[in-house]
Amino acid sequence: MLQYFSPLHWLRWTGQFVYAWAISTPWHDAAKGIPAFLLMISLAVLGVVASSDGSTWRSDRVDQQFAKAWEADDFTTAELVIHRQLKERSDHPPLLFRLALTRDALDHRDEATELMRSLVIHRQHPPAARWLLTHLYAEGKWTQLESDQQAELGRILALLHQESPNDLGVKQLYADYFIATQRPTQAIPLLEQLAEVHPMQGLRAAAIARQANRETQAERLALRSLETVSKRWNEEPKNLGLALAVAQNQIFLRRHSDAVLTLQKAVSRVDKPEDSQVLQMAMGDTLLAWIADIEQAPEGIEKRQLQTLQLLQQALQVAPNSPRVLSVVVDRVLGLVDEKDAEISAVRDALIEGTSPGIAHFIQGTTAMIKDDTEKATMHLTIAAELMPNSAAILNNLAVAMSVREEADLEQALKLSQTAIKQVSLPSPHFYDTRGQILTKLQRYHEAIPDLERALSVPELAKNAHQSLAVCYEAIGEPELAAEHRAAGGEVKSEEKRERERREGETRRGGVGEN
Repeated sequence: MLQYFSPLHWLRWTGQFVYAWAISTPWHDAAKGIPAFLLMISLAVLGVVASSDGSTWRSDRVDQQFAKAWEADDFTTAELVIHRQLKERSDHPPLLFRLALTRDALDHRDEATELMRSLVIHRQHPPAARWLLTHLYAEGKWTQLESDQQAELGRILALLHQESPNDLGVKQLYADYFIATQRPTQAIPLLEQLAEVHPMQGLRAAAIARQANRETQAERLALRSLETVSKRWNEEPKNLGLALAVAQNQIFLRRHSDAVLTLQKAVSRVDKPEDSQVLQMAMGDTLLAWIADIEQAPEGIEKRQLQTLQLLQQALQVAPNSPRVLSVVVDRVLGLVDEKDAEISAVRDALIEGTSPGIAHFIQGTTAMIKDDTEKATMHLTIAAELMPNSAAILNNLAVAMSVREEADLEQALKLSQTAIKQVSLPSPHFYDTRGQILTKLQRYHEAIPDLERALSVPELAKNAHQSLAVCYEAIGEPELAAEHRAAGGEVKSEEKRERERREGETRRGGVGEN
């Protein structure tokens, strides 16, 4: 009985069984069983293949069928193939992604978009995220997006950045996204990383840090950017872009004199005249930035005025054709019309002499207009308009001067005003005020009202605009609106005078109608 519990006995009995089975087999008839044996093997292989859709052989065959259909633009067949695969693997992300692409190819963009969104939200599928980024957010107008769209874009960029942290394109888009959605400080680490390849991104990060009152971080970033671009400029001394980059970093660090010297050195290195002109324009802008920085200093007004005028004179010498420099020159000179200090007046006069003849006449004409010398203003502005016929500001001021003369040629003044407005894409309210005042004097009240309404947005124009609007509304039979504008313009009239002007307005309207 104990022998049944012994492993040795069981091994011996098994060996005896195998030996007896082997010698009892009719091996001389074994060939007859080969077909049956092969059939069993074939059935076993087919059973395994049929029971497993994930086998390499079957998958390859289906993938080839899909590829052929896709290459032939037979998207209907491609969709059928995908649905066949999805029956076995309904939640397989690559198959769902293929299905979305196929639906899009079949002009079902909305359905494809929803499939892609589902893959991003539930499967964290990077290819679907890239598709959404390309097809929905490629234009980059992110500030115009709704809040839910901005949130979706953030998820997409976060997923792509997580998948490819070294992808510079994604990193740049992610930084731009934070800036566009009013979260610029979150872009600083990304811009710092980008600065390793594109140094000026470091300056961009520095500017954001300064806006966030992180002055220490801003200076550190700008210094690092300056060090990198300076090294590259030394390696490529004739590179215009690198020279400008060095100067920009120095301006940010408030090293304006260094920036001017950098640009002067760059001018001596470049060969092309157009590069030299770009650098001179940049030097003028640098001096303007220096002036703006000085004006924030706590020193006395007269000391600041003299220093800024001297820098402005230097800017005019290096960049006499810079519109920005000329604009500041005109503003400063006109602002010092009544200046009594001899030294400041001398620099002011030197500025006028340093400008082109057209600008000089424009300044002198506008100065005369401020002093109510309409004859002198008209003379200088007429000359300026002949020398600079494409200057809208000159034409506008000439129109003003012509309209306030004793024997005003209002029709000619109106033509000049209209030309000035047409010459600029976004006319200033001052231009509209000029035309509105002229139209009021021509008793074309309905045309004058829209222009005068535009002028109300500028405080210095508002008083006269209100008074002219009062005249216009009175003339067209709107006494309540006229009273409102008269009160806003600080003018109160008696009932008798208002009634008299109303009757005169009706008479004038009749005359205009006859013409």
